[in-house]
Amino acid sequence: MDTFNISEEATDRGVHVIPVAGYVDFDAAPQLKRRIVQRIDEGGRLLVIDLSEAGFIDSTGIGVLVGALKRLHDVDGSLAVVCPDDAMRNIFEIVGLEDVIPLHTSRDDAVSAIAVAA
Repeated sequence: MDTFNISEEATDRGVHVIPVAGYVDFDAAPQLKRRIVQRIDEGGRLLVIDLSEAGFIDSTGIGVLVGALKRLHDVDGSLAVVCPDDAMRNIFEIVGLEDVIPLHTSRDDAVSAIAVAA
């Protein structure tokens, strides 16, 4: 299992980027959820979850992202996910979320898209 690591960065465009490394699974998903909820509770409305360094995401991790999307919609916020890995993107497609959660192949694309949408 890859070591899970999470951090946070703010851009000059008001977008908060949460880079995630390692496996986003049953054990790690609660940490990601706490970070997202904390950011939203503190007023963050534009979030990018960067999975570029994530080796895997399971249904628990995807559930956290769906929950984040719902929370952000409730406060007129937006979510985008950086997911350059084809196998991981396939997971989003299998569960039918590729049209629900905006997926981007690079952080710059995700930040630009979410900043424009705001």
